Amino acid sequence: MGAICIAMDIARLGFCLPVPLHPFSQAVLELYLAGRMPTSEFRRWFHMPNSTYLMASDCIAQMVDPSYIPETRLPSSITMRPLDSI
Repeated sequence: MGAICIAMDIARLGFCLPVPLHPFSQAVLELYLAGRMPTSEFRRWFHMPNSTYLMASDCIAQMVDPSYIPETRLPSSITMRPLDSI
């Protein structure tokens, strides 16, 4: 079930994801979406193979973590968070 949820979550994050996604970043993202990595660690490691992923990690964190303070705010229509938390 966990892998199915992760695949669905990754599909919902398509707006943020670079294509193709580096395998290391894919593994970090899967750990994050499974709840096995805090946002701070996700932000630290997701972009390691490619610094252009920095903005992607900011976008993903905004969509997933209600307590994350973004670098640049996304429109509320594309986040996974309730409108009142943005």
